[in-house]
Amino acid sequence: MEKGSFLSFIDHLSPVAALNAKKMEELLYEDSASAIVKSRLFLEEILNEVFKMERIEAPYVSTLYERISYLSKEGIIKRDTQKLFDTIRITGNKAAHAGDFEDLTQAIGLHKVMYEVALWFYELYSQEKVNIPPYEQPKPSKNGFSSQEQIDEIIQKKLIALMEERGERAVTTKEELTNDGEEILVKDLPDNKSYLLRELRRLSDSAQEAIENANAFSHFKKYMHVDRKIQKDLEYILEKNKQDDSGKLILLCGSVGDGKSHLLAYLKKHKPELISAYEIHNDATESFSPDMDAMETLAEVLKGFSDQQATNSNKRVILAINMGVLHNFITADHGDQTYNELSKFVDNSDLFSQNVTTHYSEDSFDLLSFGDYHPFEITSDGPQSQFFLSILNNIFKDSNENPFHLAFKEDQNNGIHTMLHENFEFMKNPFVQKQVVDLIIQTLIRDKMVISARAFLNFIADILIPDTLSSYYSLTEFDRLELNTPNLLFNRMERSPILKAMGEKDPIHQRSSHIDQLIIKLNTYTDYDKVFDQYIESDKAKQWLEPFKRQDNFEGHSFTQLVEVVIRLAYLTNESFSKQVIEQNYLNYVKYMYAFNAGEKSKIRDFYEEMKQAIFKWNGTPKKEYIYINNPGEKFRIAQLLNFKPTYKHLNFNTQNVLESFKATIHLRYHDGNGNDQVDLEIDYPLYNLLTKVQQGYCPNKKDKEDAIKFVEFMDRIMGYGKKKDELLVQFPVDERSYKLKRDDFGDFVFEKES
Repeated sequence: MEKGSFLSFIDHLSPVAALNAKKMEELLYEDSASAIVKSRLFLEEILNEVFKMERIEAPYVSTLYERISYLSKEGIIKRDTQKLFDTIRITGNKAAHAGDFEDLTQAIGLHKVMYEVALWFYELYSQEKVNIPPYEQPKPSKNGFSSQEQIDEIIQKKLIALMEERGERAVTTKEELTNDGEEILVKDLPDNKSYLLRELRRLSDSAQEAIENANAFSHFKKYMHVDRKIQKDLEYILEKNKQDDSGKLILLCGSVGDGKSHLLAYLKKHKPELISAYEIHNDATESFSPDMDAMETLAEVLKGFSDQQATNSNKRVILAINMGVLHNFITADHGDQTYNELSKFVDNSDLFSQNVTTHYSEDSFDLLSFGDYHPFEITSDGPQSQFFLSILNNIFKDSNENPFHLAFKEDQNNGIHTMLHENFEFMKNPFVQKQVVDLIIQTLIRDKMVISARAFLNFIADILIPDTLSSYYSLTEFDRLELNTPNLLFNRMERSPILKAMGEKDPIHQRSSHIDQLIIKLNTYTDYDKVFDQYIESDKAKQWLEPFKRQDNFEGHSFTQLVEVVIRLAYLTNESFSKQVIEQNYLNYVKYMYAFNAGEKSKIRDFYEEMKQAIFKWNGTPKKEYIYINNPGEKFRIAQLLNFKPTYKHLNFNTQNVLESFKATIHLRYHDGNGNDQVDLEIDYPLYNLLTKVQQGYCPNKKDKEDAIKFVEFMDRIMGYGKKKDELLVQFPVDERSYKLKRDDFGDFVFEKES
């Protein structure tokens, strides 16, 4: 590209477009509104050439909007290209029709958009093969400032004006210190670097803070710490054990990343009087010798609790151990050392059963199961999570003890504002936080995913930090939609298992009449003011949508993107709308899950009745109380009478309003009527969802049966309660004849036609 000539590499394709681009750059700092109009003329010339080269004869397609729409419908331009075109078109319309329009930041943004359009045009239609220079920001022509200095100054002025408009003022405050004199926010970055970005990156899996160590607890971890019931229960055990001097073994059982090391580090730092007498061992990270394997290391740690030494030992140990390792240890052969008492204790605790085991004590042994301390609670109004909400409160609350809040303010002082800062402000909304937590709880229940505190923090970083961290004011309206939290939350499935689960719960995929109504309004209204006011309950979200308040003839990919963002924003900010579009099967399941744990017998009865219908419809039923026992493809169908009785006597009820310890599955039990032969069925959400569809007439396929193998095994057992030895119903589907084969009073078989 010739120096001083913007987009000259397309001169041979469209001299008029190249000339408009050159004039646009010359006008940029003198008359930004005129420069924006030139960018629109540039695009018009590009499209004129595209229509010629594609040999499109469509005289009725005359306006810029109609041409963009036509190219999109014909598949000539893709989603990203249409967004570039629409960005120039919309901003150009504003500059052409609003007499007071003057926005240099938008003009600078369009300068880059024009480069990307020209690059697309050249790569698609040019026969020349030359090296296209990388994009360079425009340089002012009449002063000695570098382009970056001038742009930074413009953006900083824009930011300060925006803050003053909101009633905020960027003031320098004194250094905030912790009680022990440590700086909460260390201010050591260069002027153009973001403190908020640095602080939020501490939440990521790759950050140093993500590495848990039972012997270290930083100020940052202290600030982020949230008390949990398992911490209170462990503190209670430690207080109780202070009463005698005998040996004690406390097993903290769980899985990788569930917070065992974090809890131990917290207690060592803040309650050393409870824990100082104990030897702490983490089976996943510690070994006495590189020559010892995991079992040998554990045998050395637990030697004082072997059957041979337990009575004479006063050793005190806290062992953080994964459940699989513990199971392997108590079933392994340890030579002359045996652990029968420890094995018996673990068996008695029901740790490896379906029962809930939060805390179990027996003589010198205590056990805490992290897996049964859920990170959420269930109530009659649905699930909630004080744990996850408290973490979000720590991140987003306005407090001089909050390093994230201080970092945000410091960036304001320095004139740094990106979509990261916009997303941070959006997430300050309490209802938005509740919706994000509700989605996490859905993932825990529906997908049976284990989400540790560490994984949750990484997830929060993922939905706040966009891939592009350019100044907010240099971004186009469509860039801002692409980089906002709702899009990062639902449209980043490849980034992590949690975000994959979020993408599957994207409200744009829900079938709902309420979503249909919103889409109809967006398709038919020309002024979106009323639509946004009705559906969006966040000032920050409305700011993002401000440029799109008028329909401005959106179609194709650009309109689709706007619709998706509006639906997501409505779901995250509008309580009434979100309740109307959430999946009904999920709401029913959590209602029944609470009933089975709290002892609401009327709902338990309703659930048993629903499952009875599903059982009969799984194989098919010709009439009440009969179930088919052969395949549907055969010439005639055979059914048996099937009677089975439900029971709830195996359930343990907790009558508190908020349940912290509970079974996240629904445990059913049936018997043959005499109470002797019993069969159990454990129903999780995926199975409940499938059985609900079966009730509604869905026929399970081969994959369904493979996924629901436990239910298939249950069906085999429950069919054993049938009366096929005494009576069978035979149907001929072709002519709808039915016969009953049964024993008479003398034990002989009788074949009767059904009326």
